[in-house]
Amino acid sequence: MKERCLAVIFGLLIFLLSGCFSSHQTIRDIRELKQDHTFYLGRMAPDALRIDPGEQESMDRQYNSLYFSPWHREKPACSLEDVAVEFRKYGQNRGYGENGRKHSRQWMKKMTENARLDAYPDRGYPAITIRPTALRALPTQRPHFSTFNRGGRGYPFDNLQVSAVTVNTPVYIAHVTRDRAWVFAEAGVYFGWVPAGDVALVDDGFMRSWESGRYAVVIRDKTPLYDARGRFLFRAPLGAIFPKVRDGEGGLDILAAVSNENRRAILKDVSVSRSSAAPKPLGMTAENMAAIANELVNEPYGWGGLHGNRDCSAMARDLFAPFGIWLPRNSAHQAKQGGSFIDLSDLSADEKEGVILAQGVPYLTLLWRPGHIMLYIGSYEGEPLVFHNMWGISTRDLLGRRGRRIVGHAAITTLHPGRELFGYDAASADLKKNIIGMTLLVRPSGLAAMPGS
Repeated sequence: MKERCLAVIFGLLIFLLSGCFSSHQTIRDIRELKQDHTFYLGRMAPDALRIDPGEQESMDRQYNSLYFSPWHREKPACSLEDVAVEFRKYGQNRGYGENGRKHSRQWMKKMTENARLDAYPDRGYPAITIRPTALRALPTQRPHFSTFNRGGRGYPFDNLQVSAVTVNTPVYIAHVTRDRAWVFAEAGVYFGWVPAGDVALVDDGFMRSWESGRYAVVIRDKTPLYDARGRFLFRAPLGAIFPKVRDGEGGLDILAAVSNENRRAILKDVSVSRSSAAPKPLGMTAENMAAIANELVNEPYGWGGLHGNRDCSAMARDLFAPFGIWLPRNSAHQAKQGGSFIDLSDLSADEKEGVILAQGVPYLTLLWRPGHIMLYIGSYEGEPLVFHNMWGISTRDLLGRRGRRIVGHAAITTLHPGRELFGYDAASADLKKNIIGMTLLVRPSGLAAMPGS
């Protein structure tokens, strides 16, 4: 009885102390820093180009080449081993499903039999996604969580959620499951299993019309698209790319793809306003950067594109897509992308900050800690600021137990968001301590002079 009373008193003490340190649901950085990119880009001339036009044109050509690469394959880029390794991995560690219970051996056995990997690859044809979808590590919509009782390992971190795929993305189909419900698809960004109903086959005529060399890119997130008769087709996210037919009255005339009854892609004429789409690549001006980045402020966090949202790397990809700058799928690969990578791993936290402030180019520099990517946006009151989509901040209670304060959306923060929280776990949560590299997305020779900067 005495021990129970002491436990209750101790728990109340922790509760009261946590209230003294921070009773806000929103961390201080987000409350006190302006969540508006126009404010931080204000010192730049609104129409000043950040990238030399020739450099941006070259980067845009590379983007298009990688984006359309699945349509130019004669065989799959993925080997049988690339596909089979996921079945072995999750067969050995079956994890937990959405009901909190461990997946059964029978579940994995049936899925493996349905995949019939002994016949891989049994297909080899180009296709296009006809709705927003996701690449899955295994042919199932059921999740795989490592645990249900440890922060950062349960929801929303579904291990099978590889990456979201934007509607009307070119893909290569390499394999089909026995029940024909799933296909193994390779997109320019990555590969995985996709529901068969989310793709439609394309022929040579379709590909010639689609890969026209003249493109429009969506600059307003979740823009609804309608066909010529006003019928709703789908919502296109920021960064989605479509063939541009012509400049129309007050907007752009583009093509969109839908499926016919035979699951073959057909073209639809669509008109979209200039406030929602622009010719690609969009000029990299301060005004354009602020507009694109502000579309993503407060964007909900979505691990691997879960629920149609973005995680840190997906947000970075979509932010730079309108400007024709290609980024790979995950944070580690993004960190090694671009003009130059600067290794910060052997520096102290203060030395890292000095390098970032001295060499970082605002809005063209990525900062990387393992598992997380951030956009450096410049300094404010002498302190580096970043824009990133983050799930939460690591904490520890007085007993050393790990926890997490959920943020769950894209925000502008310092390199130590949440430091005011009771139980703030600086060893894990402090970004400045844990950053190990910075990436300049454009070589210094490719940067344009910045009036007023």
